[in-house]
Amino acid sequence: MAIENADIVFVKPEKFEDCVKCAGYIKDDKIVCINLSQLDDKDSRRVLDYITGAIYITAAEIVNVGNKIFCSIPNGKTYINDSQRESNYNEEEEIIPSFRR
Repeated sequence: MAIENADIVFVKPEKFEDCVKCAGYIKDDKIVCINLSQLDDKDSRRVLDYITGAIYITAAEIVNVGNKIFCSIPNGKTYINDSQRESNYNEEEEIIPSFRR
């Protein structure tokens, strides 16, 4: 499949220079999932700063979806980040099973 036909692009930069390619996908209004786990903290911060600039210019949105994993969502696209939804579960609340016969 050609990148032009893709809606979502997954990238795992290995060096700072890889962020230029990510910015190109953002400019093309792709949903870009960026996994920064291969980079040290300094390079991760530099890449994220560069990507944030591209996101700002295109009026996109950045979403933190995990440890060193970010998604760029183009302007006008809707999404649900299920990991950030509030849960009704309370860890301190005792769970009492109920059995029906």
